[in-house]
Amino acid sequence: MLYAKRGQDDLITALSREKEEAEGWEPIAANSLEVIAFAGSLVGAGSSLAGSDLGLSRVIEDLIELLIDQDTIRFTDFPPPAQAKLLKRRAMRISARSLNLLQEENGSGLI
Repeated sequence: MLYAKRGQDDLITALSREKEEAEGWEPIAANSLEVIAFAGSLVGAGSSLAGSDLGLSRVIEDLIELLIDQDTIRFTDFPPPAQAKLLKRRAMRISARSLNLLQEENGSGLI
């Protein structure tokens, strides 16, 4: 468990592993998207290495899907936590794809 302090815009401005005595600190899960985004901002999420990691994770996901489709590996070969992550990412991709289709159809030009 981590503890976060937020700024006026409600974004995380500081994290601590220990509960701070000062007011304004709240518990937050270490794997929450807000914590990940905050940590990324500290290491320069725009850096080439961080950007490369994001692209590489997409390649690895695609490779796993390909190997499953070709029956080289089975989805059940992965440990349950990995299965859960893969299913979550697949659902997120499908959701994002359906949102893109909606944007294209209404001509908003956001894509």
